[in-house]
Amino acid sequence: MLELYYLKEADSVCSNRAVVTLSEKRINDWTPHYIKLLEEDHFESDYLKINPKAVVPTLVHNGQPIRESSIICDYIDDLATEPALKPSDPLQRAYMREWIKDSDEIGFPGVAALNFVTRFRSVIDVKKLEKRWKKQPDLEKTLRQQSVIREGMDSDWVLRGIVGWDRIFRKMDATLSDGRPWIMGDNLTLVETCYAPLIKVLDMIKWLDIWFDGRPWVAHWWENLGQRPSVLGLDEYEGHTADINSDHAKAGLALVDEARAKLEKYNAARA
Repeated sequence: MLELYYLKEADSVCSNRAVVTLSEKRINDWTPHYIKLLEEDHFESDYLKINPKAVVPTLVHNGQPIRESSIICDYIDDLATEPALKPSDPLQRAYMREWIKDSDEIGFPGVAALNFVTRFRSVIDVKKLEKRWKKQPDLEKTLRQQSVIREGMDSDWVLRGIVGWDRIFRKMDATLSDGRPWIMGDNLTLVETCYAPLIKVLDMIKWLDIWFDGRPWVAHWWENLGQRPSVLGLDEYEGHTADINSDHAKAGLALVDEARAKLEKYNAARA
């Protein structure tokens, strides 16, 4: 029996990694358990038994929990032989895991900070958030959120996110410049399923042009990836819309010029 405890929301990137991977593997026989952050389901004792860090998602297979979204995606790929989402060559698998490591260490905290500073900072109930911080086991997550809430665009986490995604997209564009359709070559892999939900949030806040200007290869790759049924399925989630008048878009567009200026200043200082 396969069960997924997850957030069914457009900007719940870790949950959406698992959902996209299940879709690409054509695994439909799984039981959903919806977690609601606002109701603090992830702090309930039953959930903490399967995920002591109180993070989402958690995959449960035959009663055994699998945690951390990129590990969950790798596990899902092993549940069915086809279509394979990992290269058969050991060296290429190592390179694939390097991409995913960057998505975990650079991409995720970057998106978390940028989504927080645009969409959530102006509307979030800080008093409720302060109560949540007291329960939150992940100190780095708490420090990141506190910094972004208190310092806004001046937070170091925001600059790290902007610069980190510039590095990722630069590497992607160079990799794709040989005409390959996907990051690892002819076949879509876990690189795509792990990055797609992250980039979708950057698309929702309308910041992608910051990094895509002058990088046609990665822009084309994202256009194709965004049309996959697995990724399009996220459009049905609460809070997602590509509309320029959406809350995400309006919040992002209000700060996009400042973000671009920060990146230009950073790059100029290193020239």
